[in-house]
Amino acid sequence: MKIKIILTALIFMMVSSFAAAQDDQWLPEISPYPVDKEATENTVRLMHYLSDTYGKKIISGQMDLTWRDSLNMAEKVYKDTGKYPALMGYDFMNYTPNPAGDGIKQTEEAIKWWEKGGIVTFCWHWRNPGELRGWPDFYLNKVNFRIPYNSRKDKLEEGKELDQINKSLDKVAKQLLKLQEAGVPVLWRPMHEAAGDHGNAWFWWGGSGPDAYKALYKYMFNYFTKEKGIHNLIWVWNGQDEDWYPGDEYVDIIGYDIYVKNYRSQIDKFNECYYMSDDPDNNPKMVALTENGNIPSPDALEEDLAWWLYFMTWNDTDAKGTNESNFWEGEAHNTGAHKKEVYLSDYVITLDELPDLKNYPLPE
Repeated sequence: MKIKIILTALIFMMVSSFAAAQDDQWLPEISPYPVDKEATENTVRLMHYLSDTYGKKIISGQMDLTWRDSLNMAEKVYKDTGKYPALMGYDFMNYTPNPAGDGIKQTEEAIKWWEKGGIVTFCWHWRNPGELRGWPDFYLNKVNFRIPYNSRKDKLEEGKELDQINKSLDKVAKQLLKLQEAGVPVLWRPMHEAAGDHGNAWFWWGGSGPDAYKALYKYMFNYFTKEKGIHNLIWVWNGQDEDWYPGDEYVDIIGYDIYVKNYRSQIDKFNECYYMSDDPDNNPKMVALTENGNIPSPDALEEDLAWWLYFMTWNDTDAKGTNESNFWEGEAHNTGAHKKEVYLSDYVITLDELPDLKNYPLPE
């Protein structure tokens, strides 16, 4: 009987060791350095933390209601779960063409969140650069502006349209420099969802096709880093299709936005994203769930080995309670029980579980 017990124990140990080895082999070794070689110290510290965390746990994220300053999404999360998200999302949507009204305190809110110990991400619903008044749109069917792309030279064409793009970039650059001066590193997710639905773009920056989009993405990268001296950005590419990928030297994190009515891990989409980079075997990129309605179940994520770096639940609107436009409040997308299950899971990193990112060790 003793021999049988010992043999069973040995077999169990061998199987467990093999499974652990398999998991270790699967986990990619991520570079702790941002693609911007002049990244600020805090940006490198954050990138190092992200690379250390990747494949071990998921960082909780919540998008703020960026066009209504009075509504605090972080407090909504805390009220329902007793925990704050580790990552808060903001948007420069109302900073161009002329900052006015609600939504122009995003920079200050982000600085406060960083000082509270949290991580900051920004996207930009980039309003029509060709309109200089009012509140121009960003949806393709409502905007006649297109990327001034020269396909023969594979670059943006000098002229009126590029000047208008630069004016928009300058206004956002001013805010990013404020964040840099305050020591805030930013997960920067520009020109998101470019490919739209299987190449049918819904934003103007996707309306000229993948080549023009990639040229504009690279132009922004170089304009910010080389012309404006912005070095506090971790570049999150969220083009939604591998044909729209600008290249490994311009991307730190690959993101994908998923709105489905289930709590599954979305492993198929994770695997698809993982192989969108130029060299996933030798230079893998971290993959993040950059927008979501339903939050994947932590148990499903662990079981399926769907190593999303973070999730980012979309915001609510002015509606109250259960409403399809409320991605947190009510139960249209996430039940009360599910929210608590997520935020109290050992697998999910919340604000109180983040290290001191201002003093996180630099890579050796």
